[in-house]
Amino acid sequence: MKKINFKYQIAAGVTLLLVGTLLLFSNYIKEKRDVVFSEMNLVLSSMDIDLTEDNVQVEESVEEPAENSGEPVEEEVKNDYNYEEYLGVIDIPKIKLYKGFYNKTSRLNNVNINLYVLPASDYPDAERGNIIIAGHYGNFNNSYFRNLYLLDVGDEVTIHYNNKNYIYEIANIYYVEKNGTVRIIRDNSKTTLTLITCTKDDNNHQTVYISYLKEIK
Repeated sequence: MKKINFKYQIAAGVTLLLVGTLLLFSNYIKEKRDVVFSEMNLVLSSMDIDLTEDNVQVEESVEEPAENSGEPVEEEVKNDYNYEEYLGVIDIPKIKLYKGFYNKTSRLNNVNINLYVLPASDYPDAERGNIIIAGHYGNFNNSYFRNLYLLDVGDEVTIHYNNKNYIYEIANIYYVEKNGTVRIIRDNSKTTLTLITCTKDDNNHQTVYISYLKEIK
């Protein structure tokens, strides 16, 4: 009986080892595929593609600060996840993220299959604008923001857009209750990138990363 149990233990161990190896290998292939796919889309995005624009309902509230005050302001953007069109690539070497995203008229940019640029977003070249990108956290194929929790204030995030590199630096990281609306607190005198994802090991909150434009190359 002990010999039989020992054989079962060996078989179970080998099976677990094989499954683990396959999972690691599949994640590696997925990361490489995403990089290639994003680079291909950088070329394809320059072509004219006729895509149907979807109706997106958005609620936004912005409190403007006194002129030249430099004080942070609060924006409320409804998390109304819907479709968008290809726009550029987000590049964060620290967490090995290199993923394409779409613009506000595409059917392809749905948070369930890609990153999502919120309808209230500005484009990266808008002075003092705010591009807002949301993505899933987790261990699924669409969890492109799974490692965002590893970022710290001072880390850099690059947006490749319109043949330029927009380099942002994270200035603030905070948490908001998951209720369908995200409160964005930023200095609206600065060009901003806002990243939003679910909070690690917390089903009730989302994490917001506020980054300000540092330079354009």
